[in-house]
Amino acid sequence: MLDADLIIANPSEFDTAWVGGIGKSKSASYSYTGRIKNIFNSRKNELTTLLNNGKILVVFLCPIKAIRGETNYGAAEYITNYDFLPSGKEFLTQQLTAGLSSVTNSIKLANHKHLFASYFKSLKDELEYSAYLEIENENNTDYFLQNRSNKPVGFSMTSGNGLIVFLPPPKNIDHAKMIGTFINCTKNHLTKYEETPPPNWVSEYQLEGENRYDDEITQISTEIDTLLEKRKNLESQKYELTIFKELLYEQGEKLEIVVLSFFKLIGFKAENRKLEDLEHDVVFESIEGKGIAEIEGKDNDAIHVGKIDQLNRAVDEDFDLIGSYAQGILIGNHYRLLNPENRKDAFTEKVMLVAKKKNFGLLTTMEIFHAIEKILSNPSDEDFKTSCRIKILNTVGQIIKFT
Repeated sequence: MLDADLIIANPSEFDTAWVGGIGKSKSASYSYTGRIKNIFNSRKNELTTLLNNGKILVVFLCPIKAIRGETNYGAAEYITNYDFLPSGKEFLTQQLTAGLSSVTNSIKLANHKHLFASYFKSLKDELEYSAYLEIENENNTDYFLQNRSNKPVGFSMTSGNGLIVFLPPPKNIDHAKMIGTFINCTKNHLTKYEETPPPNWVSEYQLEGENRYDDEITQISTEIDTLLEKRKNLESQKYELTIFKELLYEQGEKLEIVVLSFFKLIGFKAENRKLEDLEHDVVFESIEGKGIAEIEGKDNDAIHVGKIDQLNRAVDEDFDLIGSYAQGILIGNHYRLLNPENRKDAFTEKVMLVAKKKNFGLLTTMEIFHAIEKILSNPSDEDFKTSCRIKILNTVGQIIKFT
């Protein structure tokens, strides 16, 4: 790759670096995280060298894909399909928004003098965008392709002596035509930076003061690495805290993971159970007793009776395994896309009736969130955690209230 003048990258395919190495939690283990990061860092280093030598990196713009990777001491960080970039990743992760071309010819050329203007002119009938920058254009000539809302879908940024160009990809790639177009776009830039790379023996010749600069650069690099590691640890700690906000809007596996963390936080031994054809969202136990919870999030509705029927089956299945009945808890994130202050009743009347008949407890993720707020304000309050466990196990036929 280091001999190339132009590199083309398609981040929509880069999640293959982690597919197969992650489980239900959508996160990667510590060792697997290291392997993924090594792949991206290796490519990043090569691309940095190329760009410093005046070369061009073309990136087909697509939505961000990410996984949660474990790091030292149980911390975590997100790895994205744009982690190979030598520069611009932070800008993209903050501004890049998923969004599809709505109609034909939904892309327009905003800067006819841009180096890659001929890319649009040659392939405009084939171009579709799936992501754009959520920023105002402000007449920035680097944002040379825009959608109908004047949001950039094609843009460039300098990196070293080189150029990174983000482009909407063609629907049906004619490789010969595309490569020919790229050559036409880049020849002026590449000719400008054409130079002879220094031979290996040049390093044998040292100038006065060169070592001093090397020492200072090394020292600054070490300080930067230390600060970056500190920042990474702080970001990880913040993530472990703010993940509880997902109780207010998530559903499915993501919601199950956060609820599981809450049960552990208040002192339950809790896990997701998978046994052959059985799967129970949360199985939990403490000195006060044991229980099973089923969890559901609804976009714009209350929790319906179908989920409590599933809970009833889970309790019966657990009895067949253990030989004693566990307390059943139905946990719901109702109207999850609405502000919690504007939500209606969490459970339908039929769910309430079945809960009373079966002696099941009902719990909302909003109530869990409020309990976590109280725990975080006074982490040493073990009496409150005990109270939460007792209420979960002993409240039947009604909605559980912690506070």
